[in-house]
Amino acid sequence: MDKVKLYLKSRKKSYLLYTALFIAGFFVVIFIFGPPKYYVVLILSMITAYGFLEFVEYKRWKKENY
Repeated sequence: MDKVKLYLKSRKKSYLLYTALFIAGFFVVIFIFGPPKYYVVLILSMITAYGFLEFVEYKRWKKENY
């Protein structure tokens, strides 16, 4: 768990940027394609994709530093 805390501390600013981009991307997708019938599917798919990319980034960071 200590490695996870170090990773989160090293990427703190990136999380704020990615959160802002996530929200902006969500509104852009709604603006372009119109409001979806089910918002849950769109939100869960974006969170799943972001979570997978973050997991891959954590594994790469862990391999480089430890």
